[in-house]
Amino acid sequence: MSLVLLVVGTVLVSIALFNKLPRYVPGSVRSARPGALATAHRTRAAPRVRMASARLTEQGKALLAVLGGSALIVAFFLTLSGL
Repeated sequence: MSLVLLVVGTVLVSIALFNKLPRYVPGSVRSARPGALATAHRTRAAPRVRMASARLTEQGKALLAVLGGSALIVAFFLTLSGL
């Protein structure tokens, strides 16, 4: 339980601090060079994760920081208690 709270708290605080969210970009098939014929050699771009702006207001940042910090504090005390 404390490990889950630790991960959730860390994610919420990092979103609040950096104002970025991970976004999945699927892979695409593209030709080896621009303007190549349809039968030309094609390469496949690997899927990746890019960081996109979270577009948070100051109140949103404060809320995520408070919730994430609270989750981290609860995880700390659960760890101390041995649960």
